Amino acid sequence: MNFLIEPVTHDTVVVRIGKALDFRNAADFKAAAQEQVRAGIRSFILDFNDTGILDSTGLGSIFSLYRQVSPMSGQVVFASVSRPVQVVVQLTRTYKVFRQFPSVDAAREALR
Repeated sequence: MNFLIEPVTHDTVVVRIGKALDFRNAADFKAAAQEQVRAGIRSFILDFNDTGILDSTGLGSIFSLYRQVSPMSGQVVFASVSRPVQVVVQLTRTYKVFRQFPSVDAAREALR
């Protein structure tokens, strides 16, 4: 499963998460994110619009990315958080770490 990655600026991308970020594709997400970081990307807007599943493995891969870009003044933000993802975000108190935006455009504006 591939993640759709769209450049926003020279150091920011939108990552469309798709149907799920879980134990089945978390390693792919990590690899794709890694590649972006190597290419100079520091800020990631994660688009959860179509996401029905986010499990602990998926969340772990997001935290791993966050730990990587934070020292470089990078950010990882959530956009268009679907209901199932919102439940996970609330239960795990992840909202304390990742800013959330109602849409990808709102996140783009904020990261300008």
